[in-house]
Amino acid sequence: MITQFVSEIAIVSGFTAAISVFIGLFFGLIVLLKSIKTKEFLIFNFFLCIVFTLSPWFPSGLGFLYWQITGSILSYQIYVLLGTVGIPIAILAWLNVYLSTLKPERKKIILISYGVLSVIFEFYLFYFLYFASGAPVQSLLGIFNNISNPTDIDYKGFILIFLGLSIITACATGIHFAVSSIKLKESKSLMWKGYFLLFAFTLFGISAIFDALIEMDSITLVIIRIILVISNLFFYLGFILPRWIRKILSIKEEKD
Repeated sequence: MITQFVSEIAIVSGFTAAISVFIGLFFGLIVLLKSIKTKEFLIFNFFLCIVFTLSPWFPSGLGFLYWQITGSILSYQIYVLLGTVGIPIAILAWLNVYLSTLKPERKKIILISYGVLSVIFEFYLFYFLYFASGAPVQSLLGIFNNISNPTDIDYKGFILIFLGLSIITACATGIHFAVSSIKLKESKSLMWKGYFLLFAFTLFGISAIFDALIEMDSITLVIIRIILVISNLFFYLGFILPRWIRKILSIKEEKD
């Protein structure tokens, strides 16, 4: 595909998605290094959350870079896989954090249930992408409505249902987790983590809803992607509360 066939909104979408993804991956890398240093599995779950929460923006951002380098667009199969295959990892990692902390008695049954649903989702995804040659694949998985914007896909069928359920689950449990942390006034660090996570999940929900459901012009798209970057910053601060922010907030305790 050559440049004149790609719309302005496609270029803006791809470029801003690429920036958002790489900034998010940078924060994820910091969290990963923290988990390796501390050998805490819960922090590793935070890393999985940050990285794979960005999955819906992988195809647009990485596809834009691929197009810039090769002049071609990603295949339909690769595009769909990049945007969806990591979602179950993100939601399971987050639920493990949430349930381990607030509802350990329900952890096993909920993780098993969501795990089974995730396996069904992955099977559905791979089956219709690679094995159901006679099926109307795009109407079952997702379709590009505008040929001049190969960065914007409208997901269909079970994929749309699973993505919607994942966003609602993540935001609802995330906000509950954040509010519960804020209420712990005896721990200043946990309280501030709660505030940061409250902003993170709220902003993530806004950016996800706008990207999925609302048709945007270039200016609105840039604003929404800035919100996505800010949400990733707040995820990093809420999960880790690094030393420099502890100093700014005059937090002296080291353990949470």
